[in-house]
Parts: sequence; structure tokens; C-alpha cells
Amino acid sequence: MTDNMRTKSKTNIMEGRMIYLVVIVFIIQTTYPISFGESLWRLIGFQTLYLLMIIAGIAVVQRSPRNFIILIVLGIVWMISGIAFAIAPSTPTLVMAYVSIGVYQAMVAWVLAMYIFSRRIVNRDVIYAVIAVYLLIGAVFVGIFGVIEELTVFYTGQHAFADNLVGADETLPWQHLVYYSYATLTTLGYGDITPVSLWARSFAALEAITGVLFTTVVIARLVGLYAAGADDTTD
Repeated sequence: MTDNMRTKSKTNIMEGRMIYLVVIVFIIQTTYPISFGESLWRLIGFQTLYLLMIIAGIAVVQRSPRNFIILIVLGIVWMISGIAFAIAPSTPTLVMAYVSIGVYQAMVAWVLAMYIFSRRIVNRDVIYAVIAVYLLIGAVFVGIFGVIEELTVFYTGQHAFADNLVGADETLPWQHLVYYSYATLTTLGYGDITPVSLWARSFAALEAITGVLFTTVVIARLVGLYAAGADDTTD
């Protein structure tokens, strides 16, 4: 067995399919405003994009039977809770949707990260994996912030986040948390949405640190691999 075959077996990644996951995650995180409003069908239609992301993630990691089964179960739980929330919004269904899709995205990001750091050469799939992981980190924190917000409101009656566009007695839309998560991940920090509870502040800081560390470590990794490849070519 060659080193390349051992790497593929170890990472359990189906190469050549990474681009589909990247494209779908990118579309989801940039077109979420279309789900905003009172239209049930627009919300369900947007959730179809999440279903496509679940399918793409499963297709990428299908070499691992364990991950394959876990992701399918998480996808089913998310679909049930997501549809239930769309039909009859409630705190339990929304929290379940946040948790299931968050854990799913975290698992896919972890598998892709292991793939990135196990590779000895830089190719298109490695680059696609890096992009996917970065986007998925922001997506995972959307779920975390959503759970913090919903539980804070449920137990204290107060918001975990202060939003200039949302009143104190209004529900904070999950779409706003998508925007906040990526503003935090990139350390953009416009300040229009701010964490006000201790748990919200804690995880906001963690996301900012994660974004900076991931970018720094991955760039160092890719530059090192590229340099090693160049040295091998020269020799």
C-alpha cells in the first residue's frame, strides 16, 4: 500500500467531492436573508439547502461507516426538528435544530481538519477542505449562540445578545446570529450586535480566537507543505 493510499484510508475522505460541500455551505451562509419573514414555504425551501449540505457532507466522509451513520442520524434529527419549528415554532424544537445541525457541522469540520493536517501535498481538495472548515466553524458557532440565546431567554427572560434591530421583548432571529457569528469569526466587530450574558461573551471570545488560530496554523501548514514540495522538485 502506498503512502497516498494509507493517507486516504486514514482520513476517510472521498476526494473530488469537496467542492460541492464548499459551494453549498457558501450559498447557505450568504443567502440566508431569503428565509427571513413569515413565509413558511420560504423557510422550508431554505432548509432544503441545509439538506443538500447534509447530503454533501455525508458523501465526503462516506468511507467511514461510523461517521456515515452518525451524520445520517444527525441529519434526520435536524430535518424533523427543523420542519417542526417551521410549522409550530417553539424553544425545544429550535434548540434541537441548533444542536443537531451544530454537532453535524462540527463533525464534518473535524474530519476535514484531520484530512488537511494528514496530507503531505497541497492540491485542490486540500484548499477546498480549508475553505469548508473555515466556513463550518462560523456555522457551528451559529448553533452555539442560538442555544445560548434560547436558553437565556427561557430561564431569565433576558436576551444573551443585544441587537440594535431587535427590541428587548422581541425574539432574536437566527438569521441575525449567522451575521454575528461570521462578524466575530473574522474579528470584524461592527458592534451592532453584542454579547451581554457571560456565556455569550465567553463563546464569542472563543470563536474569535478559533478563527485567528485556524487561519494562522493552516497558512503555516500549507506554506510548509508547498516549500517541502518545492524542495523535493529541486532535488
